[in-house]
Amino acid sequence: MSGFFKWLSDKTNPPKVRIPFNLNKGEYYLGEEIKGEVWVISEEEFNASNLSMNLTCRESVKKTRTLTSQYGGSVTQKQEQYWDSAVLWASTYSIFGAVRIPQGCNAKYPFAFKIPSVARETYHSVDNNINWLISSTLQVNGRPNIPAQTLEVLVAKQQPIPATQTTKEIIKEVVLIPCAYCGSLMPQTSIFCPYCGAKRKA
Repeated sequence: MSGFFKWLSDKTNPPKVRIPFNLNKGEYYLGEEIKGEVWVISEEEFNASNLSMNLTCRESVKKTRTLTSQYGGSVTQKQEQYWDSAVLWASTYSIFGAVRIPQGCNAKYPFAFKIPSVARETYHSVDNNINWLISSTLQVNGRPNIPAQTLEVLVAKQQPIPATQTTKEIIKEVVLIPCAYCGSLMPQTSIFCPYCGAKRKA
């Protein structure tokens, strides 16, 4: 391939690189930390401007709108359902900035996200969805970026631990002493002997 066609190919095609990632587990609770690792596996050398991990909480709600059409002298209306989507929360973890990726690169980088404890948990119904999505994005200088790889993460609300009633049993040790008059054993705290009625000597 001539220099011109190679330059043109580089400008129109993304580098031959993969950026897979994994997570330390598949399900998380609100307020917990997501930890994982992302790899950069490249078959060619190129300049990258940024590698980042992105965590997004997105809500999708099914709505209905009225479409009006006019044909000739008549006006018709029909109802159409559609999904309206909005980002409720998003965070970005930067792995590295501008760098030269060498051919044969096989590097691993850790990342972490803190899930807000006041956020919304994963939810799916016929007309409302809450999705937590994590993706890796590699931006390339002068060439198309590497398509983002996205994974859905299950985020749940931790159930409160029911309070348990603890019964504490207090055992007191009673010291017995002999009565000075009848010899019977009596509690040390007693003033009078319960057997002969004599007053305990000090």
